[in-house]
Amino acid sequence: MMSEATGKPEIPSIRLATLSDIPAIARCWYEAFFDDVVIGEIMHPNRKQYPEDVYYFLLRGIRERFFDWTHQFVVAVIKDGNGEKVVGAADWRRLGEGGRARELSRVDPRNLLAPTLSLINKLSLFLYPNRAADPTRTAFLTSAVEDSKRFWTGERAECWDLYVCGVHPEWQSKGVGLKLVGWGTERADEEAVVCSVITGDSKRGFYGRKGFVRCGNVFNSSVGERKRAWWLYQK
Repeated sequence: MMSEATGKPEIPSIRLATLSDIPAIARCWYEAFFDDVVIGEIMHPNRKQYPEDVYYFLLRGIRERFFDWTHQFVVAVIKDGNGEKVVGAADWRRLGEGGRARELSRVDPRNLLAPTLSLINKLSLFLYPNRAADPTRTAFLTSAVEDSKRFWTGERAECWDLYVCGVHPEWQSKGVGLKLVGWGTERADEEAVVCSVITGDSKRGFYGRKGFVRCGNVFNSSVGERKRAWWLYQK
């Protein structure tokens, strides 16, 4: 993409996400993951009939995790006529004692935000069910993370884990994803802890460029006749 002002290729900048970025992150990930194997094919087989239901699924999750203080959302933005446009976003989470250190004190009223949003999300889903989803697989990602807890022990107990990372299709293969991943690997290097990500083999080369190596099979899944293995990578 070219800058109208300079005629040179735009270079997205990376910054911490703000509350006002939440809808833009959801829209960016909607474009990035609509035909993704997990969010698209496995979890939302009816997405072509109800495309916006995928957006609201992503929006609910982002809103809730934004106020989980162990999570840190990071965005890649470019300048446009309206200010900034989100072209990529990552959701990093800090595990272990470092994650607990990010939590608020028990008396901080902001602790009410996450459970309140969780309740709002449940009410929203009751009134407006996710018609794009396969009800038996809506918890696919959550289950994968739960099943992976056995890996985050010992030398991996202190870790920056890449929970989600997505780049708008127009900005893929332009280094944006590497920048978003780099934010977390830099934090991990500063704190002398490991990084991790759960991904399929198709992304092995991408994460390998940031020094990630495969360290364990998380689970196997299938889409139709296709069998897929999902692996935990660490740096």
